[in-house]
Parts: sequence; C-alpha cells; structure tokens
Amino acid sequence: MDQNKLLKVKDLRISFPYKKEKLQIVRGIDLEVHSGEMIGILGESGSGKTVSSTAVLRLFQEADGVVDSGEILYKGRNLLSLSEREMNKIRGKEIAYIFQDPTASLNPYRRIGKQMMEAGQIHGIKLTKEIIQQRMVDVGLDQPKVIYNMYPFQLSGGQCQRIVIAMALLTEPQLIIADEPTNAIDASLRKKILSLLRDIGIKHGTTMMVITHDFDVVRFLCSRVVILYGGLIMEEGSIQEVLERPVHPYTRELLYCVNSLHNGKSTLYCLEGKPPSPYEFENVCPFYDRCKEREGLCREGIPPMVELGERRARCIHVERHYKEG
Repeated sequence: MDQNKLLKVKDLRISFPYKKEKLQIVRGIDLEVHSGEMIGILGESGSGKTVSSTAVLRLFQEADGVVDSGEILYKGRNLLSLSEREMNKIRGKEIAYIFQDPTASLNPYRRIGKQMMEAGQIHGIKLTKEIIQQRMVDVGLDQPKVIYNMYPFQLSGGQCQRIVIAMALLTEPQLIIADEPTNAIDASLRKKILSLLRDIGIKHGTTMMVITHDFDVVRFLCSRVVILYGGLIMEEGSIQEVLERPVHPYTRELLYCVNSLHNGKSTLYCLEGKPPSPYEFENVCPFYDRCKEREGLCREGIPPMVELGERRARCIHVERHYKEG
C-alpha cells in the first residue's frame, strides 16, 4: 500500500429503501485521501456528500442504507468488511466525525467534563480533568474549569462546536471528517472555527475531510476539492486549479454564482433549475437539464471520468475546456 494513501474509496454505491424499491443515492464514487492533507467534498443538498462521508464510519446503516458495491480502504483494510467489534476500534478513535449540529452531538443531561471523560474511556484512553481542560484551552475556550462543570445548554453554539472539536481530538485521530463545521453557528464565529480547524491540521498533521456546500470554506481550509452532483463526482483537482480553471460546466456555473456575490454586482448570477432528486436519477449526465452546453451525446449514458494529469472531470467537453483554460 502507498504509505501516503490513508483512505481509498472504490466504486462506492449506496442505496436506501423507498416504498417497495430502493434508491441509489451514491452512484459510483472513487476517491483517494492522502495522509496530512485537507480535502473538501463540495456539493449542493442531495449531492450525496454526507452519505458518502458517513459511509466511511458505516453510519448510513442506522438509516437502513445498503452498500450495493464498492470498497472503503483505510490503511489497506476494507472498512465495509470489518465486524462491528473491529469497526468500533476505529470509529471515534482513529477516524473522528464532527457533525453539523454541535448541540445535537452532546448529551443535554450530562456535564461537559463528564462527556469528554467518557469519550476517552470508550476507547480505553485514561484522561484526567487537567488533560480535558487543556484540550478546551487548545480549541480556544476560556475558563475551562468553569466549562468542565457546565451543561451544553449553558454554552453558546460556538462554544459547543469547540467542545465537539475538542472531543474529536481526545483520541488523536488520524482522520477527522468535518460535516458542515460552521453550518449551525453565527456568521461572526465562522472564521474562528475555520481557523481553528486549519491550525489543528497544521499543528497535528491531521488528515481532514471537510464536507460543505460553500466554496469559501474549501478555499480557506483545503488544498484539494471534489465536486459532487447527483451522487457522482463531477470534478476533482487542486483548489487553485479548480478555482482558476474549472473544466466542468457545473463547476463553472457555481463559480459564476460565487463571483457575482463577491464582486458586489447589483444582480446576482443564479444557476437556473434545481439538482435532480434520487427519484429522478437516470443513466444520463446528471447535470444535463441545467447545462448550457448539453447535446444529444450527453444523454447516451453517464459520461466517464476524464483524467487530466493531477485532476479529473466527468464531461464530454472536458478536454476542450482544459485546452481553452
């Protein structure tokens, strides 16, 4: 195994029951995550980004999700074939997950210090009050001795988010998956939380997958980005390349929207239409109905991924866009 390759997802397909049938939400994702990197998984609601990321810890099973095919290799071991006992040694210890809503991740009936103590005990890590309070300081919390004895409802959303991040760090995980880490907190605190996550990645060399719908988040945190749409990867590459030379029509449209907002124009650019729901998935390019460059060939099956050196994209026009720059 390539020692720099921490996680490899191969042809992952995940379905969920719907009435008497099943809907395939993730339709064949291939992805590699390297040790020490911060990678962004970006997409609109319904793109499959959260289902794909929770699959790494097999959390989709709680909603009766089923893996139709594929592998998730962590350090060369297929997580999908491990027993639940083996998986529990990895889940929360080697791979930590930061959920969208920090308050929902904390037990409202238990004091913060007690919850953090238990998080370590589950994985056989002996923690002291002093260690826990130091972790609070590490994530920028003042008065750790006071917070240690408080309940979640006594903290602000930003403080709860920092507690959740501190809990994720207790086991010194090799991979942290952060799902919309600033989604449930005030806009004034977004930059602080993002700076905290970036500092953690730099200081500890922690690999991080950041799940988001916001280009500004991946621009700030990540060195590489994966664009999802309709349960498929549309484009992947370094942040600089994707932002400066997007080759997929969907990525280009997203950036038009973002740039019209940042440029202070009186009229904001809007991508017409809406993403397809899983009920509407067909064996065609998922972006077909919204694409200004569509043609008949786009409906003749899902376009294959085209490799362009260190980047790739799923479109019949990719090579032309790449040459045009």
